[in-house]
Amino acid sequence: MKEAKILGVSFSTLGFNATVSDLVARAEAGQRTHVVTANPEVVMIAKENAGFQSILDQAYVVPDGIGIVYAAKMLDKPLHERVTGVELVDALMQEANTQGWKVFLLGASPDVNRMAAARLEKDFPGAKIVGRRDGYFSADEEQLLINEINAASPDLLFVAMGVPRQEFWIAKHWSQLNTPIVIGIGGVFDVLAGTVKRAPVLWQKLHLEWLYRLLRQPSRWKRQLAIPRFVGAVLIEKWGKR
Repeated sequence: MKEAKILGVSFSTLGFNATVSDLVARAEAGQRTHVVTANPEVVMIAKENAGFQSILDQAYVVPDGIGIVYAAKMLDKPLHERVTGVELVDALMQEANTQGWKVFLLGASPDVNRMAAARLEKDFPGAKIVGRRDGYFSADEEQLLINEINAASPDLLFVAMGVPRQEFWIAKHWSQLNTPIVIGIGGVFDVLAGTVKRAPVLWQKLHLEWLYRLLRQPSRWKRQLAIPRFVGAVLIEKWGKR
């Protein structure tokens, strides 16, 4: 797999369809893969947290965020297409629907987790939701949870705990998990449950989903501060190479 390094984070350069095909092949071969859907916020967390950076160094990182694509263009890196978490989940669930794959849903609130599972069962009846658990559990419950996941033997494990908690959790238990494809998907369960609406298609085409989310959820403004910091860091790297 070819990679493009953006501010120290190595991204897969595969386009969306090629990424889906690659992950399907990995799942069928039983090739265990930790997928991280990374946007500028994720990159900036990695710059400030060596432990998080080491997790990304071992993961299959895809560019979730148009800012990553723009940065790649500025830095002359061979990365040209977003691979968003919500679309990746949909594509893999379509494959699960066709192949009869087993899926485990971990994370979000109890209600959101339940509604997301109901939505997936309705839209992808050929897939098997073999287990689910919300993200509210104690450290003492983690081993029982790992045992439950392994007993269900899913082909796909979607972990929706938010960044960076989900990535740290996956990395912590990686040696125990037997699932081929494990993906940290942030707030995708909220979208599936209908508690958070995705930006309209026009906003998506204009690459303004981040602004739509900010207008809908003003409380996100602190998180959005990562964007100008990311742009500044990219410019410094670009100018530093001249």
